[in-house]
Amino acid sequence: MKGLIKITIVLIFIITLSTLQLHGFASEAGAIFLTIYPGARPNGMGGAFVGLADDALSTFYNQGGMAFIESRNFYLMHANWLPGLYPGMYYDIVSYVNPIKGWGTIGGNIIYLTTGETEARDDQGNPVGTFRTFDVAFSLGYATKMSPFLGLGVGAKFIYSYLAPPEIVEKVLHMRGGTGISWAVDISALYHTPIRGLNLGASLQNIGPSIQYAQSGNKDPLPRTLRLGIAYKLFDTETNKLNFLADITKVVVNWSGDLKKENEDTWKSIGMEYTYFNLLTGRIGYFRDSSGKRIGFTYGGGVQFKNLIFDIGVDDKLYEFPTSNYRFSISYSF
Repeated sequence: MKGLIKITIVLIFIITLSTLQLHGFASEAGAIFLTIYPGARPNGMGGAFVGLADDALSTFYNQGGMAFIESRNFYLMHANWLPGLYPGMYYDIVSYVNPIKGWGTIGGNIIYLTTGETEARDDQGNPVGTFRTFDVAFSLGYATKMSPFLGLGVGAKFIYSYLAPPEIVEKVLHMRGGTGISWAVDISALYHTPIRGLNLGASLQNIGPSIQYAQSGNKDPLPRTLRLGIAYKLFDTETNKLNFLADITKVVVNWSGDLKKENEDTWKSIGMEYTYFNLLTGRIGYFRDSSGKRIGFTYGGGVQFKNLIFDIGVDDKLYEFPTSNYRFSISYSF
């Protein structure tokens, strides 16, 4: 049975790779909340995590990393998401992984983003009601070791986007709709190279049908995303741990044919993480999204008490407008 599961995962990889069409700009996608980097830990390292993926956040960044996780891990994050744009916005994720001896690892996450309460007005400027816009995604994943060095993972997610109540959409926009539903799959891999401490990671995400918010409107493609990452553990002892990471992320929708523009719309992340005596951790990173004008340093840190870890990540320097952007997380292994 275990061999059959491995064969099935390989077939999913082959089918997905053979049918995937890679195209360009992130701004043309729907359900764009799926591209936000969750987790205080990756956030402190500029969003780089695909080549490491060693905790429950692997359910988002790289399910292949789940294959190497040896204990159950629960992860919870809350972020006041860009209050400089809208004070009521926040972004949460809860994630969990569970290794099953002899079978592999299962895991999943729930992502939630809301912009807070919004007041709708008709053509004459009269208020017609208030509502809360939100996006949510439910994900499940499975990973197994194809060899002692290679982990492959697959995931499936259900996506629900609530823009406005149908009655308000009809009053204001004179059309039916207001919600969007879709589904998607992810495939990913993590490879522990023969070079000690060097990992390579890759993930294809959000491969699924387009999402439609209005019955008479256009369908928006999902933010199909390619992530490639490298991680190098320079030190990994009881007293000192030092990780270097680098990722590139490409949201692929419509190919422009302009390589310069495509490169500008490719997100680059580098980061470093140092842990002292499994107690204190400091992180620094750099993120560059030239097309979206998000460029700058990120930072963060954490405190560990046995199996419980508290982390914070900050990336408000990436934005051209004044804002605060803090991610707080709790991780527990058992």
